[in-house]
Amino acid sequence: MQEEPVTCRGINGSISISKNGMSIIVGLSSAQAYEIRFGDISAVVVERKSVVPFMTLMILAVIVFMVARYNLFWFVISVNNWERFITPVTSAVAILCAIVTLLQLVFVTVTVRSRREPLTVRLVPSRSAKRLVRRFSELCGGS
Repeated sequence: MQEEPVTCRGINGSISISKNGMSIIVGLSSAQAYEIRFGDISAVVVERKSVVPFMTLMILAVIVFMVARYNLFWFVISVNNWERFITPVTSAVAILCAIVTLLQLVFVTVTVRSRREPLTVRLVPSRSAKRLVRRFSELCGGS
């Protein structure tokens, strides 16, 4: 039975793995194709960006929004004059940080290290990157 090659696509290219090796296409306008045998590959690295900085900024923006919108600390400071400015700015910051956090949770970067230069494909869905690494491990006899 012929097995389907596992492919993962990102924003700047795609990686396909079959019994013979990996086929990598990298580049946006002038795409370059590489065929790499398994013996030449030293590592397949899946990296996820940290979500902590944007999540922290999002939480701080929500706290400032709540304080400004509902005047929670009325006994300490009055923000009535600034509420019309603070509320939309903190809302926009919180929404933007939430979007970036979700993107960093859903997408990863896949780097294939070989005897040549490392080849990197960005914004690859996590699920397809996991399938690619699992298939690579099966075909190379790794654990």
